[in-house]
Formats: sequence, C-alpha cells, structure tokens
Amino acid sequence: QNIHLVAKWLSSLEKRLEQLSQGSHRDFRVFLSAEPAPCPESHIIPQGILQNSIKITSEAPTGIHANLHKALDNFSQDTLEMCSQEKEFRSILFALCYFHAVVAERRKFGPQGWNRPYPFSTGDLTISVNVLYNYLQASSKVPYDDLRYLVGEIMYGGHITDDWDRRLCRTYLEEFIKPEMLEGELCLAPGFPLPGNMDYNGYHQYIDDALPPESPYLYGLHPNAEIGFLTQRSERLLRTVLELQPRDSSTGQGPGSTQEEMVQTLLEEMLEKLPDEFNMAELLARLEERTPYAVVALQECERMNALTAEMRRSLAELELGLK
Repeated sequence: QNIHLVAKWLSSLEKRLEQLSQGSHRDFRVFLSAEPAPCPESHIIPQGILQNSIKITSEAPTGIHANLHKALDNFSQDTLEMCSQEKEFRSILFALCYFHAVVAERRKFGPQGWNRPYPFSTGDLTISVNVLYNYLQASSKVPYDDLRYLVGEIMYGGHITDDWDRRLCRTYLEEFIKPEMLEGELCLAPGFPLPGNMDYNGYHQYIDDALPPESPYLYGLHPNAEIGFLTQRSERLLRTVLELQPRDSSTGQGPGSTQEEMVQTLLEEMLEKLPDEFNMAELLARLEERTPYAVVALQECERMNALTAEMRRSLAELELGLK
C-alpha cells in the first residue's frame, strides 16, 4: 500500500515481481496502491510495473450534485423510518447530507474554501446521523444546540485545526440546523429549499429536479471564488494534453511537413496578427480630464502594451529556438 512513499525500493520491487512471475501459480496476484502523481516529474512508479498492471483509479465525486447524492447513498429507506420523530429526523438528516457535501467539496476552492485541507469522510456523516437518532429517541424536543456542537466541534470539528475554519463550520450548521427547518422556511442554498417529508427515492429525485446548476452560490461563496479553481483545472488539463502529445517530429498534416514547420507557420501567423502597441505619450496628450473611465482605459492600455511586448519577445525567442 502507498508505494509512492518508497520510491527507492520500487526498482527492487520490479525485479522481485519479475522473479516471482516465473513458475508462479496462475492465480497469483499482487495488489498495489498509490496516490496519483501531482505532476509528470513525480511519476516514480517504474514503467515495467505499470505496463504489466491492470490500472484502476478511484476518484471522489466532483460538484455539489454528485456529492449530495453520494452522501444520501450512505442511508436507505429503512434509515429514514427507524426514528419515532420521523419528520424531524428526515429533515435534519437531509440537512446533514447537504452540509457534508458542502464541506467536502469546498476543498476544490483551495484557501478560499478551507485554510487547510481536512480529511472529512462519510464516517463523519454516518456517526452524526447515529448521534441524531439517539438524541431524538431520548428526547421529545429537538436539541438543536447540542446537535450543532457535537457535529461542528467533535465529529467534523475534530479534523479542524484552524480557528477560522472552525468558525466557518459552526456557521454552516447554524444556518442549516435550526427550528425554521421544520416550518418549511429554510433554504439550504439560494433556490434550493429544504424538502418536506419524502421517501428515500423521493429525496434523490428532489436533488435532480430542484438543485440549481453548480456555482459558488451553493456554498455561500462569491462567484469570483471559482476563478482560481477553474484556472488550476485548465492548467492541469493542458499539462495532461501536452504530456500525452506524441514526441516524434514526423507527425505533420501534409507530406513533408514536420512539427517544427507547423509551429513556425503558427508563429508567423501570430506575429502578423499582433496589434501595434498603444502610444501612451500621445494618449496622455489627448486626455483633457482624468476621469475614472479615462484612468481605467489608460491602465488597460499599459497592461495591453506589456502583454503584446511579452508575446513578441517570447515568440521571437521560440523562433530562435526553432532555428
């Protein structure tokens, strides 16, 4: 398990597997596990092992929709019917599922989601529901404060080491678990009210029908919070595409066209399309009054000049490299 932690030993493992493969039982298998490499330079597992392996990947669901379905999948119709206070139990259970989906998926926003990454798991959710069941069976009133404390400070809060993250977790629970939830006045997210008393399949159908499209609003975040996450995902996608790109230079589109010639053609096209830089001295001379709009326009012109200058410089450098 976790063979990425023993990089120096992997060559010995490869030789050992080669020795064991000769004359071994036909049903002999070796199961290996490793975390995915964050970048191409971290690919430390020998190619011999990878080529002889059946590779299986397990990825966590992405998006609030998939996470909410997965959280609800930990339970069944029997779970919903096991408590005497059925209405209260079902409402709080669904709110806990949404809370779990939100705290698990907030990790994708990086430091804007959590100051530190935390290993929240389905075990935290199932234990919280067990605690909810025990409290409701023992009391005729719903102990909202006790539930929020146990879930926010112990079950999930036990992972949290940052004071601001603990405050965030506590605030979520204050919004999701409160007396208004039984009166039909609670919205878990804008446009997504807490559902009423439904059966198990009904809750899954409600998620499909009523949950708004994926957006930072579902987590209580500003839309700009998604910029960093989307940029990071785009970089990862492009890095993977480049990594999978064929390495030989003979993959041209036409007869006799090499990869270098194709790049040279694209390079010349880009240089032709690049606009001339703005003459800042002339723009400043024509400016009669420095209004906010004029200041913003000048700032954008300066940034555009810097961008086009860098593009010209890097394209010229690439051309020298091709030559």
